[in-house]
Amino acid sequence: MNDIPSPDKMFMINLQEIELADFPTKGWILDIGGGGEGVIGRLKGNLVVAIDNRKKELEEAPEGPLKIIMDATDLQFLDESFETVTAFFSMMYMDTKTRKKVFKEAYRVLRPGGVFHLWDVTIPAQTDPSKSLFVVPLKITLPDEVIQTGYGVPWKDREQDVETYTDLAQKIGFKFEVGVPQKQVFQLKLIK
Repeated sequence: MNDIPSPDKMFMINLQEIELADFPTKGWILDIGGGGEGVIGRLKGNLVVAIDNRKKELEEAPEGPLKIIMDATDLQFLDESFETVTAFFSMMYMDTKTRKKVFKEAYRVLRPGGVFHLWDVTIPAQTDPSKSLFVVPLKITLPDEVIQTGYGVPWKDREQDVETYTDLAQKIGFKFEVGVPQKQVFQLKLIK
């Protein structure tokens, strides 16, 4: 985002801390929105195919993953190509219609029994029209490093919570396990 709003235009929640332990996988991992900090790529290295629709985000991501400019609503992979799909705080940038398409595509490219790991944040309804940007500051602890970052989205009409995703997952055909929410962030394990 080139024009960063002034702090008085931001609604920033308290720092959210996530301990991201390594997780078992087989084969390649498709990481949706894997640019920027490239958190999943840092965790799983060259097992990751990081896609992002913004070239600059992929250029900023650390080395290790295979980086491909791609729209997650139209994945250019064959059906049942991956055992694992991830989305680390990337769905919050998508509107409802886009999220539905991404979930369908993730389901399509997952093998039967494959897992879609999703991390995101509860975004309440906008209560203060003077605050135009919702921001979640994060401290992410990986096995070998700690990342301090933040993600922000235009706040208007961005409400979401864990039920937003569990409802969508069920409609697409996923079974799910809800991780324990940590303050305002959550993790879902969706199984095809």
